[in-house]
Amino acid sequence: MYSSPTSEKQNSWRFALVAGSIVVITLLHYTIDVRAGAFHDVLLRAYYIPIVLAGLWFGTRGGLLAALAVSVVFLPHAMHGWDAPYTFIFRLIEILMYYVIGGLTGWLSSRTRLALDAEKQAGLDRERAHEGLKKKTLELFEMEEELRRSERLAALGRMSGGLAHEIRNPLASIKTSVEMLQEQCEEGLAKPPSDLSIELLAVVSEETDRLNRILTEFLQFVRAEAQLADGSPAKCNLGEVLSGTLDLLRRDLDSGGIKIEADAERLGVSVSVGEDHLRQILLNLFLNASEAMPKGGVIRVGIVGQSGDSITLGIEDSGNGMTDDVAKSLFDPFFSTKEGGTGLGLSIVARLVEASGGGIKLDRSFPAGARFLVTLPNAPR
Repeated sequence: MYSSPTSEKQNSWRFALVAGSIVVITLLHYTIDVRAGAFHDVLLRAYYIPIVLAGLWFGTRGGLLAALAVSVVFLPHAMHGWDAPYTFIFRLIEILMYYVIGGLTGWLSSRTRLALDAEKQAGLDRERAHEGLKKKTLELFEMEEELRRSERLAALGRMSGGLAHEIRNPLASIKTSVEMLQEQCEEGLAKPPSDLSIELLAVVSEETDRLNRILTEFLQFVRAEAQLADGSPAKCNLGEVLSGTLDLLRRDLDSGGIKIEADAERLGVSVSVGEDHLRQILLNLFLNASEAMPKGGVIRVGIVGQSGDSITLGIEDSGNGMTDDVAKSLFDPFFSTKEGGTGLGLSIVARLVEASGGGIKLDRSFPAGARFLVTLPNAPR
């Protein structure tokens, strides 16, 4: 068994104390006049001290070895009792008691030490069980939160389809009418408008475009729901979709001082995700990362985990990260920390990933910036 340098040093001075006590008591036995019987009786009992200490410190073996050492060094002195048989017998009984006391003390010490070790081990087991239970409880809470979020997203997806189609038609009519009014005003066919009228028409046109963008994001939920209901297999090459998405964003990223670190060849694995869905997932995550770095930075993309049936893609940025409150609501619909944001970008990403049988989460242990872990199923071979 491994023993630390501290325990070895402690055992050394304990052994020295036991051995030294036996030597000192023995020297006194042989140097004091044998006619001083009372002193020898005291010294005879004094041997119990190193024997008991050896049993306490070194267990049964230590107690018996100390008793053996005492009997060996004391036996010549006991031989003086041949001329008094009773005295010799009593000394032999005393030697026998040395073994009894040494063995019993060592046995009790070993049992006590085993009980303490067992109690300590039980405490460690309880602590590990507590930590395991705590971890499982946190995982259960996270799974419950994921389930609630998925239910909210699914309900929103089902609702948004009909709602978007119902709103888009009158919205298109409003947009067309406003554009016709603007053209007539510009061509002088309508009554000369005031500056306020022109400004109001511009506001209506701008807000109509904004509503149309929101409806477009709503409809992306419907596409995810459609894939869930369809269940048809999808397959694409992650590296190829990544390269195409980066080509779309290259100009905007370069103008914002943002650098992409990704090896498309190493990421050239087949995943069971629709190509359009995967492109939308990557696009939204890259845009989210770039918005977190208004002064420029680095976005890193790479595979951080891989198993027989899935891969985990890590997408990280060098921004300022986010608070725990923001992280908890990150994938909730309509939650946004950006002014004018719809709060649907990451919700759409989560829904598209889940529609493909994967998962997405924020890596809370990431030291700086933010890292999203996207788990995608491998394409069947």
